[in-house]
Amino acid sequence: MGWKKILQLAMVHVGVSITVVPVTSTLNRIMIADMHLSALLVGLLISLPYLLSPLQVLIGDWADKWPIWGRHRSPWILLGGLMASFGSYLTAHAVFLMQENFALGLLASLTAFTIWGMGVNVASVSYLSLVTELGQDDPTWRSRAVSIMWTAMILSTIATALGLSRLLDPYSEAALYTAFGAVWMVASFLILFGAAGIEPAATPDRVARNRANNPWVTFRLLISNVAARRFFFYLLLVLVSIHAQDVLLEPFGADALQMPVAQTSRLTSIWGLGVFVTLLGGLWLVRRFGKKASANVGAIVTAVAFTAIIVTGLIANVQLFMLAVFVLGLGGGLMTVSNLSFMLDMTIPAAAGLYIGAWGVANFAGQAFGNIISGLLRDLFYQATGNVLIGYVSVFAMEVVGLLIAVWIFRKISVEEFRRDAEVRIHEVLALAGD
Repeated sequence: MGWKKILQLAMVHVGVSITVVPVTSTLNRIMIADMHLSALLVGLLISLPYLLSPLQVLIGDWADKWPIWGRHRSPWILLGGLMASFGSYLTAHAVFLMQENFALGLLASLTAFTIWGMGVNVASVSYLSLVTELGQDDPTWRSRAVSIMWTAMILSTIATALGLSRLLDPYSEAALYTAFGAVWMVASFLILFGAAGIEPAATPDRVARNRANNPWVTFRLLISNVAARRFFFYLLLVLVSIHAQDVLLEPFGADALQMPVAQTSRLTSIWGLGVFVTLLGGLWLVRRFGKKASANVGAIVTAVAFTAIIVTGLIANVQLFMLAVFVLGLGGGLMTVSNLSFMLDMTIPAAAGLYIGAWGVANFAGQAFGNIISGLLRDLFYQATGNVLIGYVSVFAMEVVGLLIAVWIFRKISVEEFRRDAEVRIHEVLALAGD
């Protein structure tokens, strides 16, 4: 397997990923700090991609069994990717419609965020499953592909955030539409060219696939595996603890530190730089100390960063806040490298779509719960105390506690135990399916 496939996978991953940047680094701040919408409402809208995450299991399992145009993954990559890019562009227009007609704007926002969310889910499970399948005979290639995909994604996230910051200085509604349109065009280009010819034609003997027509039989592959259940809960807790700040970090900068839109839009690039640093050195750390140890170190660093962010709000120090966001990226990057490598180990080729879909559900559901809980806590504490800072601090403190609990849970999860059980179960399912 050559470099061409890796570059194409990276293009698709970048194209889908950058659709998230303008929504979670700019639009969230405008909705909460400038439009004064409820943080809970904003959290619910931004969580729609994650609330729709069960689609990953359904699409992944469906694609395992039935090809479209002779391909199991690439048609879904193309469809999902273009939905994500177009839906992301629509969100800005729909949100501002709420200022003129709240009910109509809310309906339009639900539609736009749903299109975006469905696209992100469909594309993500498809290209991650393709990585697993293309690298089933060459784990080294798979590790290289994952490393390059995530490095390219972080670099593109930094570039997108910096580009948004420039386009939004000075800020206006027209400038916002221009910025979102630019992301739409770039993302669509990357997805179209990345998906072209990325997947070889389906052949009956290329991989033994789960073809059980009874969804309950397939679902048993997941729920009957003790290690799989533990890993699902671990991912859920980790993602809640890391991503509860997604909706609130930029509004925190505006409300607690009086940072303008252009400056808060740069926070994603500062965070991304921290992630990039650990992506460069993270693989060495994972190989040297192991995936579990590296993930746990990342969790501790992230907890320290959240503690520092709390302090910056109390002393109103913008420079320290930016440094804490950079450290947050360092810890998050190390956790991403470690947990992603561990996640790809926690699957088998015969049911790649099913397992990648399940881990995708845990990933996205964790982000959904994080966004919703953070918005709810921020609003509740703000209304109860009249002090907006207390609302933000309560969320960051919750994330610290969640990360420490996740470190304790991770020690009980074993790849070997998972694979032994999964291989036994898949043979049972294949027998029931008549293969």
